[in-house]
This record gives sequence, structure tokens and C-alpha cells, in this order.
Amino acid sequence: MGDSLEAMAATYRAALAQKYLSSQTAQAVLGIDSTMLTAWRKERRLLAVWHRPANDWLYPDFQFEDGSLIKEVPDLLAVYESYYSHVWSNTWSIVEWYMSPHLLLDGARPAEVLAKDPQKVIAVARAEFLQDPATMW
Repeated sequence: MGDSLEAMAATYRAALAQKYLSSQTAQAVLGIDSTMLTAWRKERRLLAVWHRPANDWLYPDFQFEDGSLIKEVPDLLAVYESYYSHVWSNTWSIVEWYMSPHLLLDGARPAEVLAKDPQKVIAVARAEFLQDPATMW
């Protein structure tokens, strides 16, 4: 069973990776060089996942809107950092949260809502990861 789950995860991640920006493309979109992109990734100003087949960091497309990084992305990533600092060893798990339908978003995926209502996605992340009393039911 474990092998089939790993294979399914690998297939799913490969499909997602097809849509994500390579390091070179992310640099071009953001108008920054590789040193700055690396700094932003390490500072958790944007989300990146290591994709072994490409031997490259890939940048999920849902954090960009109209050729720019959605300005609330660092705030959202700080929510994960506050609660799940160990997650940074496998950022694919963060991507999986973005790609999963969420009850507090009426079944929408956080990735679908982020560009339209980033504050709502941040509130949902706080409710789930920080158990913010202001957002609990």
C-alpha cells in the first residue's frame, strides 16, 4: 500500500510541476536575479518546492497574479512557519494543503481563492494551523 501511495503522490506532484514556474521563469516574472530569488525562497517570501526530476526549485503558479507575487504570500507562509516549522523540510505538504478542497472555503481550494481573497485564505490557515479563537466555530 505504501508503494502505491508514494507512486500516486509522485504522479500528482509531476502533474503539478508541469504548471509551476522554473527558477529561471520565476526570475523573469519577478524581474530579479537568481541570488535574490534564492534569498526570497530562504526567507519564505514565496513558496518553492524541490523537484528532483527537474533538478530545480519550482514555484507554484497560484502565488502569482498578473506577473507579480501576491503581496500576502509571505504573511500566509508565516502562518505555516509559526506552527509547522518542520514542514519546510517538505514544502510539497504545503502545496498539498493549497490544492485540497477546504470546508472553510466552501469546498474551494486555497490555491483557487488566494488571488481573489488572500485575507480569507490567511484566516482559514490561522484557523486550521494556529486555532485562532477569533476564527474557530
